[in-house]
Amino acid sequence: MGHEFYKKWEKIDHTIALALCSIASLSIVAMMFHIVAGIYSRHFLGQPLGGVTEIVSAYDMVAVSFLSLAYVTHQKAHIAVDLFTQKLSQYVRQVIELGATLFVTILSAWITYETAVAAIHSYSINEVWESGDSFLTVWPSRFFLPFGIGAMTFSYVLESLKRFDELINSSSLTEKL
Repeated sequence: MGHEFYKKWEKIDHTIALALCSIASLSIVAMMFHIVAGIYSRHFLGQPLGGVTEIVSAYDMVAVSFLSLAYVTHQKAHIAVDLFTQKLSQYVRQVIELGATLFVTILSAWITYETAVAAIHSYSINEVWESGDSFLTVWPSRFFLPFGIGAMTFSYVLESLKRFDELINSSSLTEKL
């Protein structure tokens, strides 16, 4: 596939990853405000602010954890250890990295599917958590997982295509080994 193909899709991937990471960043700020407001209310107003723990754990922490995955993947910032592959030939490393990328792509696609099914079920039953004397609707936060992991899967699909293309279009097999 051509260079322009990858350039176009990487731009889309970057835009999606940046948008989701921006939402995750806003969730960090929201989490800080929720926690500070809860502490302020408890110490200075004499009564706890209801629902802070539930909101932070149902929305803020989930958004921070999962919506940022696409950006980390797009930036290739996951932890990588090449201790066992550094002495191998370039071709063998490419094959191993393609296999690993394909494995993670398939696994993350499956997780995206399963979390989407769970999120749709949560929406269909209007899932809520009991919070003090009221209820907190939590089904919207269930969609953070399939969005974040799905966007990560999209990044891995692009990476898999690029790695496969590099492997196919590299020089002859005798030079590879």
